[in-house]
Amino acid sequence: MKILNISTLYPPNIIGGAELGLRTISEAMVAKGHEVHVATLQPPAQAGNSHDTTSGSVIVHPVPLANIYWPWDKKGTNKNPASRLVWHSIDTANFVMANRVAAIVREVQPEVVLTRNLQGFSTAVMPAIKKTGVPLVHVLHDLALLCPKTTLYRNGRVCGLQSQRCTGCKVFTAPRHLHTNAADAVIGVSSAVLNRHLEHGLFSNRPTQVIHNALKSELNISAPTLRNDVVTFGYLGRIEPSKGIETLLAAATRVQQQGQRCRLLIAGRGNPAYVAQLQQRWPLHDIEFCGFVETASFLRRLDLLVFPTLAFEALGNGVFEAFSQGIPVLGANTGGIPEMINRGVNGYVFEAENSQQLSGLMQLLINVPTLRSALSAGALATAPDYLAANRAAEYLAFLEKIVATQRAGVLQ
Repeated sequence: MKILNISTLYPPNIIGGAELGLRTISEAMVAKGHEVHVATLQPPAQAGNSHDTTSGSVIVHPVPLANIYWPWDKKGTNKNPASRLVWHSIDTANFVMANRVAAIVREVQPEVVLTRNLQGFSTAVMPAIKKTGVPLVHVLHDLALLCPKTTLYRNGRVCGLQSQRCTGCKVFTAPRHLHTNAADAVIGVSSAVLNRHLEHGLFSNRPTQVIHNALKSELNISAPTLRNDVVTFGYLGRIEPSKGIETLLAAATRVQQQGQRCRLLIAGRGNPAYVAQLQQRWPLHDIEFCGFVETASFLRRLDLLVFPTLAFEALGNGVFEAFSQGIPVLGANTGGIPEMINRGVNGYVFEAENSQQLSGLMQLLINVPTLRSALSAGALATAPDYLAANRAAEYLAFLEKIVATQRAGVLQ
């Protein structure tokens, strides 16, 4: 099968897990004998190198961005509000980008196109692809079709529940909703992210599929060898309020105040002033702010990972990354996180913001080492499900069904 992906960024241009996930799946598809292409935006620094390249046997088509600035660097992110408004207004329906993508589709002649993160490309590419007659499958990695910030998180709370969204979100995303009518099918990286779109009326009467993300190729499944003298809990992610870091610090404080020992390792970057504020407010014993870390080596220092996010997580790759190292997870009940955690088998789910409930789970796991060992074994047993070859097989099976149905002329 010849497959074309449309993605805002692709390695080596990376701002998050979506780009790495696409590379992992694409290379796994190539390993199965399929031809995979990726059309991706070209940073200004690479503007003189506009020819197609091959990355891990994936054929990459760089596409110049037609907008007023490149937003994925400090210059872009520090633009004034007026410039940002102009940028997003253009991105709402960027017909220049739509034409450029349609030209690539005609050149590559794929059997199916997958649109993914489309910021910069604009969702206007979707009807343009539809006009080429190639089946179009949209992959939901986040909430960008519902919220310009992609998070549906406002004033310290998840918003957009049921059909309720703020006026700004409704206005800015209305054209995107019209563009999604061009999709022949949709894949969600979790049931949570798929259902959130369905409840807002998107992708009605379209074939749907949930396919979780895959382990990065550099993360090999490995049984833990370290057993700490003091139970070590870890956090891995951005250090900011929406990630629930304060819930974890409050829970760890309660554990230590009740006379139980534990170690807490905090990995990730954050605003230095905010990090300093956290350190002053929660002067815990045996806590380390580790900064930026290499994922596997950090996980191997832990007994358990805590994923306390308050914001809606489309999936939360850190959960299954921890499983790959035999590390169980205590995860908040937001977004796709509960879909990966089997209670009492590879971890536990707690109510977001409920530091008392989290501290109770932490104390249980401190006091019952046999439970920690059982959860570790369960985490390791869960991990193979997230291997790239397995996830690629799920994608291919769904795509083959969509292509065959369209060829038969009965696609709804």
